[in-house]
Amino acid sequence: MEGRPIEVVSFGEGDRTILLMAGVHGDEKSGVALVRRVLTRLKKCDPGGLSDRIVLMPLVNPDGYAAGTRTNARGIDINRNFPTKDFGSDEDRPGGTEAASEPETRAILDVVSRFKPYLIISLHTSLACVNYNGESAVEVAERMSAVCGLPVKDDIGYPCPGSMGTYYGWERELPVITLELPPDGTDLAPVERAVLGILGVE
Repeated sequence: MEGRPIEVVSFGEGDRTILLMAGVHGDEKSGVALVRRVLTRLKKCDPGGLSDRIVLMPLVNPDGYAAGTRTNARGIDINRNFPTKDFGSDEDRPGGTEAASEPETRAILDVVSRFKPYLIISLHTSLACVNYNGESAVEVAERMSAVCGLPVKDDIGYPCPGSMGTYYGWERELPVITLELPPDGTDLAPVERAVLGILGVE
């Protein structure tokens, strides 16, 4: 695409892995800032104190982030580009004409394949809710909601063909939390505490 790298950072040696990411949509910058704060916090932690391995992708869509666009450099919505059973069912085809065609999508697929997380948390804005995909994600969503105060939702009110949540959460039974942050300007400290709590970072 435009040659910007997609950073992947791993902390801890736990038997299980949590994958935390942001910036799938390049114009949703508050999630990127929050994951970068978590990254800074993890760098100060004793890795031996982490019960799980934590893998971070602070900025999945660096080209979109640089341009301030939801989509990547080719105009594709990464969160509609996964090879789900309903891929391409949206007549506008924001995910393109071929599933997993984008390097950003393939980067996520590769990281999940390599690290085999038991939980994925992806930060978005700004629907202000804890959206979950997969029945086994309900308990995590409720724990996060209890800390940050955002409501738990299993449906955000519109179809998302080709989404990561559908691909992993429902079709592969790998729980996915899509943490929808409140609008910009909102205090995100409670959300950050909720994320750190799930990661086991004190």
